[in-house]
Order: sequence, then C-alpha cells, then structure tokens
Amino acid sequence: MQIQNRMKKEIGKQYEKDDIMDSTGFRSKARMHQSTYRANVLDVDFDEYGNRLTKEDGLSGLNFYNGFDIFKAVRSRYKKYKKGLYSDMLRSEHIPFNLFIPLEKDKQYCIEILNVFLGESILSVDEIKIEYAPSPAKKYLKDKTSFDVYIEYTHIDGKKGIIGIEVKYTEHEYALKEKSKEARYIDDLESVYYDVTKKSEIYHYDAIEKLKTNLYRQIWRNHILGESILQEDNKFGYFTLLTIFPKGNTHFVETSKKYIELLNNNKNFIPITYEEFIQVAQEHCPNENYNNWINYLIKRYIVE
Repeated sequence: MQIQNRMKKEIGKQYEKDDIMDSTGFRSKARMHQSTYRANVLDVDFDEYGNRLTKEDGLSGLNFYNGFDIFKAVRSRYKKYKKGLYSDMLRSEHIPFNLFIPLEKDKQYCIEILNVFLGESILSVDEIKIEYAPSPAKKYLKDKTSFDVYIEYTHIDGKKGIIGIEVKYTEHEYALKEKSKEARYIDDLESVYYDVTKKSEIYHYDAIEKLKTNLYRQIWRNHILGESILQEDNKFGYFTLLTIFPKGNTHFVETSKKYIELLNNNKNFIPITYEEFIQVAQEHCPNENYNNWINYLIKRYIVE
C-alpha cells in the first residue's frame, strides 16, 4: 500500500520591516520561530502573517499551553476574542498566562523559583493575578497602569510584599502618545508620577530626566506603580519589579543594566531572561507534568 506524505503547512509571510524595527535581528528570528512552530508543531494555517493563528484556532486555545487550565484562565479573564492575545504568537500578551498560571497551581514550586531571584525572602505566595491594575486608579497612578503579573507574598520577616512582573518577547520601548494622560503627567512636574517618585526615594537625585525618556519610561511607570501601592496601602512593606525577557532581546538586556544605574538600591528591580527562568524552573521541577511544561516553554519561545 502506498503511503502519501502529509502536506506540511506553509511557514507564512514574514514582516519586511522587522529588521528596521530591530536592527539586532532578534525580532525577525522570533517571528520565523513562531511561524515555524505554528506550521510544524501546531500544524495549522496562518492568518496574514506566519506568526498569527486564524481566529478559529485562536479561540480553540492554540496560543497557550494545553495544561494547568491555562486557557480556562484566559477565557475567564477575557471572555471576548482579542486578536493580539488569542492569535498573535509573537506578541508577549499571552506569555504571562503560559508562565505563571502553572505556578499559581503549585505555589510551593512558585516560591522555590522566585526565591532564587529574591534571595530566599519569600515565606508564602498568597495571590497571583494576570494583567492586574490596582483599583481605584485615582488612588495610585490615576492612569490604569497595570502589571503583566501581580504577586502578593509573605516575607520571611512576616511582612507582606508585592512583586510586579513585566513580560517581554520582542518588544522594545514605545513612543509617547501626544495628548494622552501619560503625556500630560510626563509634562507636569507636579503630577502623581513625580510625586510618587520623590516619595519613594529609590532613584538617584538626577535620574528624572532620563526616566521620562522613551528608553526607561515604561519600566519607571511600572516601578512607581508598585511604589504607589506601598505609599497608599500600609499592609505592604516590600515591592520588587521583575522584568522577564529572552536573552536575544538585547534591547532589554542593555536597558535593564542602564536602569539599575539610576537606582539607589538595585535589589528592588530584577531583570531575568527566559533562559534563566527556565533553568531555575528545571532545577526545582517537582514532577513530569511540570517537566512537560518546561519543555514546551523551551520549544515555543527559545530562539537559537
């Protein structure tokens, strides 16, 4: 009997301006990586570009790891279809779910991973939220700034602490939108941004002019969001900002180093590469289910 070879799915169209947007070449490599994963591993068609799932496949959860009820958490948080979240395999929007919903299911494992980066300071992880903005916004930064991942924990000294996490993939900095609330606050030295920054006392005295530039502004806003929570909610004694990105995203590798130089205490900002995160997850892996998850993360996101 003659066996016919199954037709492989097309890799799909790539974006011709990737190398203009990212001269290091990482963005184009990552897009090809996601396009190849979709075609060869997921074995499904693309929508416009090779890294985009069709709406049907997006709604079936193919942008997420098939385990730990990850897609159930996505559907609970975002009931309506969002193209960037459900179908764009290159954007980082979906990645916090794939990284942290599994850790929400086993908080002891989460503690063991985080303690490697936070110096064994965590006694218990009490709550994990994806895409979290503290409410009411007017009590904090007044602009609905959010964390990709928000973690409340108990410190070994008994005090409560917060970890804010930003997850990147190919993203760099973004331009300031004219006439936006963010732009108004940046231009107003009496705004809540500067008020929280001054009260926090975490930056060198001459850092402000650098913090408000495109290069640092998003990190700064997320950092002072956490500081605003400390200033408004007395139950919290600690805040740490983590930024997680691939080592191939050299923009964030270098920006993180430069940002640390603006801080009085570099312990409350911790940059972590995907490779470092995955290595620690492997070292503390509790069982085969999590080993399968780790192998997925490697295959899905690590660009050689």
